[in-house]
Amino acid sequence: MSAAAPKARAGLATCIHCGTGFHPTSQLADYCCRGCQFVHALITQNGLGQFYDLQEGGVQPVKSLVFQKRDYLWLDELARLAEASASDTPTLVLDLQGVSCIGCVWLIEKLFTRLPGALAITLDPTLGRLELRWRRGAFEVSAFARELQSFGYLVGPPGPEPRAASRGLIVRLGICAALAMNAMLFTLPGYLGMERSFQFTQLFERITLVVGTLSLLIGGSYFFTRTWHSLRNRVLHIDLPISLGLLAAYSASVFAWVRGAHGFVYFDFVSIFVFLMLVGRWLQQKAVERNRGQLLAAQADPAPVALVGSGGKKPVAELAPGTAYIVAPGQPIPVRSRLLSGGATLGLEWINGESDALTARAGRVVPSGAIHYGQEPIELEALEPWADSMLARLLRAAPVATHRNRAVERFIRGYIFAVLAIGVVGFAAWWWATGDLLAALPVLVSVLVVSCPCASGVALPLADDLAVSALRRAGVFIREGNLWPRLERVRKILFDKTGTLTLETTALLNPDALAALPPSDQSVLLAMVWDSLHPVSCALRESLLAAGIKPAQTPPIDECIGFGLEVKHAGAHYRLGRTGWAADAAGDCIFARDTAPLAAFRFGEEVRAGAVEEVASLRARGCDVFILSGDRRAKVESMARQLHLPEGCCRAEMTPDEKADWVRQLDARDTLFIGDGANDSLAFNAAHCTGTPAIDRGLLEHKADFYFLGRGLDGVRRLLDATTARRRTIRRVLTFTITYNVAAIALSLAGHMNPLAAAILMPASSLVSLAIVFASQRR
Repeated sequence: MSAAAPKARAGLATCIHCGTGFHPTSQLADYCCRGCQFVHALITQNGLGQFYDLQEGGVQPVKSLVFQKRDYLWLDELARLAEASASDTPTLVLDLQGVSCIGCVWLIEKLFTRLPGALAITLDPTLGRLELRWRRGAFEVSAFARELQSFGYLVGPPGPEPRAASRGLIVRLGICAALAMNAMLFTLPGYLGMERSFQFTQLFERITLVVGTLSLLIGGSYFFTRTWHSLRNRVLHIDLPISLGLLAAYSASVFAWVRGAHGFVYFDFVSIFVFLMLVGRWLQQKAVERNRGQLLAAQADPAPVALVGSGGKKPVAELAPGTAYIVAPGQPIPVRSRLLSGGATLGLEWINGESDALTARAGRVVPSGAIHYGQEPIELEALEPWADSMLARLLRAAPVATHRNRAVERFIRGYIFAVLAIGVVGFAAWWWATGDLLAALPVLVSVLVVSCPCASGVALPLADDLAVSALRRAGVFIREGNLWPRLERVRKILFDKTGTLTLETTALLNPDALAALPPSDQSVLLAMVWDSLHPVSCALRESLLAAGIKPAQTPPIDECIGFGLEVKHAGAHYRLGRTGWAADAAGDCIFARDTAPLAAFRFGEEVRAGAVEEVASLRARGCDVFILSGDRRAKVESMARQLHLPEGCCRAEMTPDEKADWVRQLDARDTLFIGDGANDSLAFNAAHCTGTPAIDRGLLEHKADFYFLGRGLDGVRRLLDATTARRRTIRRVLTFTITYNVAAIALSLAGHMNPLAAAILMPASSLVSLAIVFASQRR
């Protein structure tokens, strides 16, 4: 049963599980990744195929998420606290990542309800929240979390209570919708010819005054506040002409109502205009908030570390030089330290882009941010405080930058000046010609009213919402609403190498060698790599699990630092490791039984599918493409040759600071940086726009302006294509808006505009603008 999803481009297949278009290979003909292959098998084997019937446009690609070894000790502690503080039905709220449709909600509920002790589960996909309730002592929360991970969903500690701006806005929107309907209800009789002598005429007018006032206070205050803040920062925002139009219409209506000129009262316009503008603003906010809700909360400082000898724990922020501490498997080294244990296997990819594991011996200085790949805890001595460490700098949140759209500001400045000048000239001409203030004032007011950006105020947010939704279906998720104008300036695209141009995990280059092993040996091999975090072990574990292999029941696995893994099982001695230690054979890693080689594996980096074509298409758009990496020069230059990039467009062996400095020198408010690791964090702070393909590390996805899923790089091209299409749509809407304003202002200057005409023109112009947006989206 296949997932419903957008059609794949020519030459691409469609993943059976997630619906993503991908380049098929002999090993993966039906799935975009081994993660999707694994989850699809789980779903079908467990009789949960209805999941695919409930999908809405496909789901997120699983990738390597289901094969990762993740620490859930924090969850056991939260569950213990929940059971200790509750009655017989503990409750726990967690962050949730990976929910993209009603099918996901159905699947998670099914997985929960079939477990013993499960009572109730509540999901909020918009905010990425999960609430569990269970019977005390009868339900294992961490086991449920592991099962969710095996189906492609991640839970995390609850972050700060989410404050969705759109939720606060929707309250205003609901109230203003009711006020707008009441304003039309009590104004309509007057438009239909209700006589002034009718007994309820004055009551209806007073009600309309009250309704218009409430609309201004409840809905209009949103735009007034934003206008005030933008002016204080010397920034012109689209909220300024909206605010001016509302104030002009309301104040003039009050003046006309007091003077008895009831034919020039615009209270219904105020109510309807406020409602329509709030609709547009809500569309803009909800689009990006949904994408933010797809992610777990941002990563805080590393977990507290255990102290050597005392048995206590200390927050990393309190580490001082000379402190001896313990790091558990899979955890980062928080500060630059000296290794006290006999040896350790460390990963440096996250901090400097080195994809190969490092073997360290006692006494070696270990850099801050290295990941402990071993299976046993290691002891270290801190050489610096946390505040001075590289990891602290990389995890530190950057100040929120204010991005100004100068072109929009110039347009608003000219628009406001032109409208005010025309209105004042028209007012002065009518007053001079008639000598009647009440005849001249409606001209000024009508010019200000009909020139309010009503049509664009609804149509442009809708264009943003449709673009964000279309990109979401293609696996690209916008997190910042102000990204669009910045993307229009992008002319330089900078890629990190490891995990960005290449896949996140080390690739097994000769999978046939693994497939040729007998099932019994495959089971032993899976048992050996089951708990190992070494990149080689992760690659083997991913391939074996995707093939449906189950681990053998073996004695504990022994790790020989710098050499490999070994175990005695069923009377045989198995080894997985270096040539000469496991067995004499050619290969990167040898799997042997009793010194006889069973398989020789080769490993390497796998370039993302279609990377050559995507980079070529970006260059064809006129963009300069660069590679910035901390990896060795030979590997970076080899990557540049594969992508047909000139030598001058790649930089190798760069520290995080050097990356950031290089981006600053290159940036002319036209750079887009794509990275995945903590070593890219400082460069993210320096770039004009940022994106990442990694959403399971708890750092860059919360700094990035957008993130994209799948095994390819086509997310970048899709985003730039959407930017071009959006710009084309906006130009069409603005062309219509200017044409409409010219005609409407001409009617106002001629004295033919009145509240009834304004009440008709405003929604009519909005509908035409919306039609333009929808027509542009279909092309």
